[in-house]
Amino acid sequence: MNNSTGVLGCVGVHGDDQPDSNSVWLSIVLGGLSMLAKETGITVFLLNVAYDVYRNWASLKKTILDVRWSEETHQFGRRVSRVLLSMGVLLAVRLALLQGSLPRFSQQDNPTAFHPSLYVRLLTFCYLAAFNWWLLLCPATLSHDWQMGSIPLVTSISDPRNLLTFIAFFAALLFVYRGLLDCEK
Repeated sequence: MNNSTGVLGCVGVHGDDQPDSNSVWLSIVLGGLSMLAKETGITVFLLNVAYDVYRNWASLKKTILDVRWSEETHQFGRRVSRVLLSMGVLLAVRLALLQGSLPRFSQQDNPTAFHPSLYVRLLTFCYLAAFNWWLLLCPATLSHDWQMGSIPLVTSISDPRNLLTFIAFFAALLFVYRGLLDCEK
């Protein structure tokens, strides 16, 4: 549920050239539902802001250089303010539901975080990021519960799963590079 509401939250606001107020609020509601399902749902809000900056970079750059706000820049500012304020409120609600404390995980819940080797933790967490990105693209192996070592630790550089990690991080770097090139135009 978290992945689907998160993706819908991102796609909902960016379907048109300039999203209207209803699509922004829809994105906020879907992001809130995603955040209630799992704490990583907060990334929906940050992805929306980052993508909005990317799409409006030309007008933002012009505003910065001319020191003059256009109507498009005002709309951008209102959208970002709504999203960030809503994110703050929903984060406060989530913390209130947790009675003011952060979630506590046991070794059974998150064996990687408790492993004594920094090397193993780094390799495994990088693989988990790549694996989650793959699940977003192809949710074929979803599970209701990923605890108790359901994804084995990556203990050596020769583990074949590191290839997926390398490909995912290389693709992410290409996306960033392409985004920076587009912003320069």
